[in-house]
Parts: sequence; C-alpha cells; structure tokens
Amino acid sequence: MDVRPAPIDGGDAAVRELKAVREIIHAFLTADHPEEVFQFALDRVSPVLGATFASVYLIDGASELMRLVAAHNWPERYRPWLGEMRVRLGFGPSGEAASERRAIQVPDIFADPRLEDWQEVAEELGFRAIVALPLQTRARVLGAVTFYFADAGGFGGEQRGLLRIVADQMAATAEKAELIDELRR
Repeated sequence: MDVRPAPIDGGDAAVRELKAVREIIHAFLTADHPEEVFQFALDRVSPVLGATFASVYLIDGASELMRLVAAHNWPERYRPWLGEMRVRLGFGPSGEAASERRAIQVPDIFADPRLEDWQEVAEELGFRAIVALPLQTRARVLGAVTFYFADAGGFGGEQRGLLRIVADQMAATAEKAELIDELRR
C-alpha cells in the first residue's frame, strides 16, 4: 500500500490561498508603509476569492469617518475620486463591520430590503454581494476591509478563514505602523 501524499496541484484553490497568505505575511514583515501591505494583500487575495474589486478603509483620527487607503480593481471612471472616499462608522456594510467588530456578509444586495439605499450604487458599480471585515487589534478597531462581488452568493468556511487571516494581518500592519511612528516621534 502506497502511503505517500498525493502531489499538490498548483491550481488547487487551497494551494493558491496558502501562497497568498504566505506572500501577505512576508509583505507584512518587510514593508515600510502599511498602504503597501494593504494594496499587496488586496491584489493577491481578491482574485483568489473571485472579488470584482476591494477596498481597505482606516479610521481617520478621532473622527467617525474611515478613509480609503487601498483599492483593488475599482472601475476606471471612479478612480480619480477614490482619494476622496469616506465611509461613516456604523453605516453600510464597511461601516457596520468596523463599528460592530464583526464580519458583515451580504449575499445579495438586491434581495435585502434594508440595503435599498445601496442598490443604486451596487448597480452602477457592478457588484451584487459584499463581505466586510473589521481590522481590529485586541485594543481597538482600526478600520475595515471590504470585498465586492459581481455575482450573488455566500462563502464557505475556508474562504472565511482566509478573509480573517488577511484582515488580522492588515490590522497588525496598521498597528505596527502606528507604533513605529510613535517611536520616531
């Protein structure tokens, strides 16, 4: 009886997820600026998840607003305004994820009457489902990471696990940057 493990296929989803996590952790350890890690993570994870586009928002000082600090694959016509983008804590999936310290999953925006205000935006931008996760440390919430999907649907446990790892690494990156800034001052 042959008990050797089967060779790992490079196209296997689990292998792609592990590679993405490994690359993100390496970026976390070597990057000087958190925005670089956020962008790198979005660019690696979004295709693995099948996300059409994605965003990272950080709480802007003591305000109730989060500012966009990284974006993956946003529609071209909106890119000039991305630097102006703000999300209010507690409003919309990203704002709720940050204020409630929990993942917000919307499998179909058009099937949820509570998100009627978002339906026009979703139609215009071309997304149907959203997953938003808080970027949090033990002490506080730093912002949110949000993935937007063209098709309706939910996530399995493995994909949720990957999202949690990515969100945790992004939060650790933001916290690390704040500590470095404090030491420099």
